[in-house]
Formats: sequence, C-alpha cells, structure tokens
Amino acid sequence: MPLNADHAYRWQAAAHRILGELITEGRDNGLPPLTWTLATTGALTGEVHGLGTTIKEQRATLTAWAAHLGATIAETPRTDGRTSLHALISRDGERIGILRAELFPELNNDPEDHGDSDGDDGSRNA
Repeated sequence: MPLNADHAYRWQAAAHRILGELITEGRDNGLPPLTWTLATTGALTGEVHGLGTTIKEQRATLTAWAAHLGATIAETPRTDGRTSLHALISRDGERIGILRAELFPELNNDPEDHGDSDGDDGSRNA
C-alpha cells in the first residue's frame, strides 16, 4: 500500500519539531552532535560520527545520548569484526526513532581500544 503523502508530511513535521528539541537539548547539555536523519514515516535516526574519532569516543557519544534520553543500548558483534550499537528512543511514551553507531576496529585511532566494553578484540562470531 503506498504511503499517504498527507500522513507522511504530518509525521515529518511532528518529527522535525522533536528534532529541534533534541538538538537544543544536546547543545544545552554538552552532548556531542549526532548526524540526524528524518524518514518519511517521521522516525528519527541519530548516527554517531565515526571518522576521526576512537571507538571509545564513539561509544561514549552513544552512551551519553542514550542516558539523556533514558534509552538502553543493545550491542551486536558482527562477523566482519565491527560492533553495531543501537538504542530505541522515545519521547512522551511514544517511540520516535533510534540512536546508532557502527564501530569499525580497523578505523580505530586508539591502539589500546578494541571496540568492546569487555576488552576483547571484537572478533567474536555473531
């Protein structure tokens, strides 16, 4: 069934208002900026920027935002060595989107940081 354009615009407008609130809250609370995407369904995705930052910094960014929004982070090790982090986010009891980070060990700038909170090398099989 095709997406109703009127609904999509209404959902996006509502999400746009929420996104403005999130950006303001991030600034006011000293949170690192995220790359935000707004879907036609009104879902928001906050993506942690990875280039030029360590895995530890990426994890800290997602953790700070998740704590601010009261979200729980799920961690999925991938067979290619990267680790996917995500946290579903809600506002006023309604799910509004997700926070995400993809941790790539080969791009890590910190040789002491292997990407996992438990200190292993991230080579576990998913």
